[in-house]
Amino acid sequence: MSLNLKPYPWNWATITAGDTYPAENWVESASDNLTTLTRVRIKIKDSEGSTFATLDSDTTGITINAATAGAWDWTVNALTAPTVAGIYKMDMEWTDSAGVVFTETSGQWEILTQQTD
Repeated sequence: MSLNLKPYPWNWATITAGDTYPAENWVESASDNLTTLTRVRIKIKDSEGSTFATLDSDTTGITINAATAGAWDWTVNALTAPTVAGIYKMDMEWTDSAGVVFTETSGQWEILTQQTD
């Protein structure tokens, strides 16, 4: 059996610049989550590599609802999309009570130009 640590691709739904992306709930109930979830973090960067947002359960933007081993549940809170159109990149990573950091997802977020004001 081989170990696969590659994040799975997950792209946020396309949205118009400045609009509100709704809150989204995530549940991870895999039997291999044998420790308590302590942190979830998402970093979003523009095409130039500048950070647009960092959502972090330790500070703001993500709420951990259940952290019990084998039954992780968290909510990514609503977020106002960037006002500049383009393709943004993001990663979502977890940290468990053993200090293991794992990048769960990696993907893109397409922001469309607003046609009217």
